Amino acid sequence: MAKALKQGGGAVPNEKASSSKGGSIMKPLALCLLVTALPVALSEPAPAQTKPVPQINTVQQTKTAPQSNAASQTKTAPQSNTASQTKTAPQSKRLRLALPDSSSNPIRENIREFGSEVERRTGGAVKIEVNDKTPLHEIVSAVSSGAVEIGATSLNQFAYDVPLAGVFLQPFMFNFNALVRAAAKPGSEIRTLIDEDILYWTNSRVLWWLPHGSTVIFSRRIPDINRAAFVNRQVGAPDDLTKEVTKACGGSPHLIPPSDLYTALEKENIQITMTDIFGVMERNLWRVADTIVNTKHSPSLFVVVINDKTWESLSEKHRQILSEAAAAVQERIWDRVARDEAEAYAFAEKKGMTLHEPSAKEVVAWRECTAPLLESYVDRIGDLGPKLFSAYGRLRSDPCCNSVAPEQTPFDLR
Repeated sequence: MAKALKQGGGAVPNEKASSSKGGSIMKPLALCLLVTALPVALSEPAPAQTKPVPQINTVQQTKTAPQSNAASQTKTAPQSNTASQTKTAPQSKRLRLALPDSSSNPIRENIREFGSEVERRTGGAVKIEVNDKTPLHEIVSAVSSGAVEIGATSLNQFAYDVPLAGVFLQPFMFNFNALVRAAAKPGSEIRTLIDEDILYWTNSRVLWWLPHGSTVIFSRRIPDINRAAFVNRQVGAPDDLTKEVTKACGGSPHLIPPSDLYTALEKENIQITMTDIFGVMERNLWRVADTIVNTKHSPSLFVVVINDKTWESLSEKHRQILSEAAAAVQERIWDRVARDEAEAYAFAEKKGMTLHEPSAKEVVAWRECTAPLLESYVDRIGDLGPKLFSAYGRLRSDPCCNSVAPEQTPFDLR
């Protein structure tokens, strides 16, 4: 829907960004202070014979009891309570964050760290409320429309509306952690291009990127999984890109949500699936699969985005705090991902699973069957393609990302 609206409207990125700013109005807090004045009635002069006693009693009653009580009520109770409300209530802003029910523990922990950091640094003025029961496929539209302020979802959920985001899903282009981390770093050429396109097409501003391991192949009762053994097998595909890879390599794909892969393997509706390595622990795939083929053909990535109007409604100070907190938690989770992956592989072996490392010849066979996907992707991204692949080429020549084994060398994109 976001894509259709953009194509119909014909807006340009700068115009969109400026209109978002203009349309963002922070809702004021109306405060009404009611001060009740209690009149004091004095008695008329009494006849002479009653003057000494009644007048003294009347003056004492009106001056001490009613006036002192009224002053106490109006000056002490209402004013002090109202002052307390006006100082605290307007300063607290709650931002709802939608998290898919299938998200992993490392991602949930990272999101909690972000919320705690924001609340601490804003002194409680901004609080993050996490809803972790949102279906994965609904998060992009929920943030884009403003139904929720922030959302965390897998990068492949943006691939339809934002074709540039699909570059990380192309088989064997980003097949080791150092390369993925360098590309996903804030300010990198590749990330900047993708972040700007996500903002333009979905009205959502990227806060940070989260790694979620590498995509591998899980199989059940197929001892030797290679390119030839893949043909005509029933394969569970958690997303459209995996579906395309399966078809390109001769398998029979079935779109199955990540949360349902366990049941599909258990009932043998499928024999193979492609998903991130953390599925072995978080979805208990070790119970229903016996082999892992460590192709690492694409990274599994999450992104956290905030609705652009919500972003513009925040003060400059609070925007800076959110940006700095996002950068901090991104660094932390990237520092941990290699350790977490190693633990996942060790867990699989402990549970008796077979880990298969493809030979150079096997990797070539996988690349050959997936090559048409990359060619069609280059055609699909249009005018931004040359910029994207030029940035990719410069990154591969950087010292961070050019010292890899020959079998990991990416496709020649020229």
